[in-house]
Amino acid sequence: MNTHTTFDLRIAADLRLAALNATGILDTPPEAAYDDIVRLATRLCQTPVGLVSFVAADRQWFKARVNFPACETDLDSSVCKFALAEPDLLIIPDLTRDLRTSANPLVTGEPFIRFYAGAPLRTPEGQVLGSLCVIDTVPRPQGLTPEQQDDLRALAAQVGTQLQMRRAVSERDQIVAFQAGALRRAQRLDVVAAASSALLTADNPAAVLEPILRDGAEALGFDRACLYDVTPDRRHLRLTHAVNVAPEAREDLKRLPFGTPICGLVAETRQPLILEDLQAGVDPRWETARSHGLTAYAGFPVVSRGELQAVIAFVSTRMPAFDRETLSFFETLARLMAAVHERLDGEEALAETGAYWRSLFERLSEGFLVGEVVRHAGRIIDWRYVEVNHAWGELVGVKSNSVIGRTIREVLPGVEDDWVADFAQVVETGEPREFLRRVETLDRWYEGRAFAVGADRFAVTFLEMTDRVQADARRVALLTLGDRLRDLTAIPEMILAASEIVGTTLGVTRTGFGRVDAAMECVNIEKDWTAPGTVSIAGRHRFADYGNIREDLRRGEALVIEDVRTDPRTRHDPQPLLDIGIGAIVNMPVRDRGRSVAVFIVHDDKPHRWSEETLGFLRNVAERLEAGVARVRAEEDQRILNEEISHRLKNMLAMVLSIAMQTLRNVPDRAPVEAFERRIHALSTAHNVLLHRTWTAAPLRDVAQAVLSAAGHGDRVTLEGPAIDLGPRATLSLSLLLHELATNAAKYGALSVPEGHVVMTWRIDDEGDTRELVLDWTERGGPAPVAPVQPRRGGFGSRLIQMGLAGSGGVALRYPSSGFGATMRAPLVQLQQG
Repeated sequence: MNTHTTFDLRIAADLRLAALNATGILDTPPEAAYDDIVRLATRLCQTPVGLVSFVAADRQWFKARVNFPACETDLDSSVCKFALAEPDLLIIPDLTRDLRTSANPLVTGEPFIRFYAGAPLRTPEGQVLGSLCVIDTVPRPQGLTPEQQDDLRALAAQVGTQLQMRRAVSERDQIVAFQAGALRRAQRLDVVAAASSALLTADNPAAVLEPILRDGAEALGFDRACLYDVTPDRRHLRLTHAVNVAPEAREDLKRLPFGTPICGLVAETRQPLILEDLQAGVDPRWETARSHGLTAYAGFPVVSRGELQAVIAFVSTRMPAFDRETLSFFETLARLMAAVHERLDGEEALAETGAYWRSLFERLSEGFLVGEVVRHAGRIIDWRYVEVNHAWGELVGVKSNSVIGRTIREVLPGVEDDWVADFAQVVETGEPREFLRRVETLDRWYEGRAFAVGADRFAVTFLEMTDRVQADARRVALLTLGDRLRDLTAIPEMILAASEIVGTTLGVTRTGFGRVDAAMECVNIEKDWTAPGTVSIAGRHRFADYGNIREDLRRGEALVIEDVRTDPRTRHDPQPLLDIGIGAIVNMPVRDRGRSVAVFIVHDDKPHRWSEETLGFLRNVAERLEAGVARVRAEEDQRILNEEISHRLKNMLAMVLSIAMQTLRNVPDRAPVEAFERRIHALSTAHNVLLHRTWTAAPLRDVAQAVLSAAGHGDRVTLEGPAIDLGPRATLSLSLLLHELATNAAKYGALSVPEGHVVMTWRIDDEGDTRELVLDWTERGGPAPVAPVQPRRGGFGSRLIQMGLAGSGGVALRYPSSGFGATMRAPLVQLQQG
């Protein structure tokens, strides 16, 4: 077997380990679902020891175990590692007599294991992560019964289902976390927007702010909030409004002297006070706060024109600390209150207030703008920038001071019409509007809220959501890729599907897959996916023609170039790459036995920043694609092997037939000899049907059609019944049974005359404790049948019919004048076994 074939048949170890790591199962606490599976396995297989074992790079680790002392062992002590290469169960009746395990420390020493049976834990992509195994301390020459083997396979499949559920839950949790974060940001933007809009005309800022805080408490991340103003003596705080504060606590807080912890300290110092993890502290100053259950505190002074006007405080009884983003929102609200107090101080402060508001919004981490619509014949056709903050410039990538007075269509030529229409609707209706939309010219996504702030004016607060949207797109792409790879069976189609999904998800111009030769001189690129207007580069290419781009692959590292004109590996002569539309490139290696054997290729025709998230996405795609390709190649090799086995078996059957004919050539009665020959042909027919299903199962209808057609009666037998698969043993048995029934009908029954006909029907009988297959053979239009005088005696054919389906008995024969009939019954589970 050459190196290329070895690679095609073997899923690389690094892919398997990557799949194991992706499950996140290693070193997790015990779980009842896995423990129950192991206990059930030991009971069904009647062994004292059972394990769910995962084989890592340097150890085997047990997710669940029964009567086994350690939770992991090194690989030298692992028997499960040998199950990784098995297509089915690995059963070793006596570990001391097997060369692979006779020197194993667990065999030669405690706990002196002797018998092992393991079912591989295989992912839908074909990776084997470990095994569900049962172990005995005495040899078991008989191994496991067929029923126990089926039970072990079924339980291993349940472990796989648990892993898939774990993966699905993890992906769901990630999506939920993203959505929760986005919702929290949107809610906080709503609070700021509502507060700023309400405070613009408020006479009592605390009264206006209280209902807004009450509605937004959970979104902002606090439990309680207090708003104080300063008494006329300038020495005390008076509680004016409180959010989620109990009546008895309000009484304690209604009047506080300056300097009293905690809000009194804010008033005295006129500086913000941030406290964390109060319950874990011992500072006596915060004892009262601890007694009220506080864990985090944030207090801010409200100062107007150099005078303390109020104090606003937020507390939490659940979280040990407020994060930086939450504190920024708190400070923003305090500054909004301060701005209102300045406005209320009189007309003299208006100019300063405007400057203060501008300063306030300059401090926001969210983008903020005020726009004014442009009308033509009364219809809004555009809008111009009246005010933007510094964060707007950072989020949009345009200098903030360059856009005032200009329209959005002037600042962003080609911008989508929705960016005008949505804000026009806000102005016309006065209703706020939320959005999550992409600016195509910037290739960025934004989420925010727009609200009206006066005649023909509106304001917008927003954040960039590009990373989140792209992460969602990558996650959906991986799910789609998994579904496509499972459905496809042709390697070129799999490669093209993966390339198209990656190309459209990342918005690049070319993606593809290529195999690297042994010397790592050239890469053979399969048919690639290209964006409109981009040429294909499928074919053979020399790495040396495009700069120093193969050394990364030699080391097993991804080649990542963001700009071929400036990267040191290509800048000396970037033209060959530019000539074929490559401005940026990623070659993601696929490894086998320490060598890069293939690459997943991504190109963009312009410079492109490849984020770590994007590279991780490409690694995942490369692994899934290579696993899918390996699966298809393995299936193709299995098909070739089946055909070879079929060829040899046919030769063997022909040899058996030839030997029989030579041995029986002098037998004067040729009828038994010919019957024997026809039975051999019936077996060969059933074998062909099984071969097309890789010897796992065969449809009952296909078996019947093949046998009856081979006997020359396919057009005179009507077949009716549901789709049912039979196991290999039942398939061979049914083929002989139908052959005998058809032969008898052709000699004595309905098929012996031209007008005769046979109807063969089958059904599933659910009555009783087990499901049964019921098969009816009914002959019509032939001579009246004659019941045998001694039905329990006769030739091989008669005895075969009496044995029924797969030798299960359950046969009822009928001989009415209308034609011979037979009804055969057998448990369905028995007929579908291997």
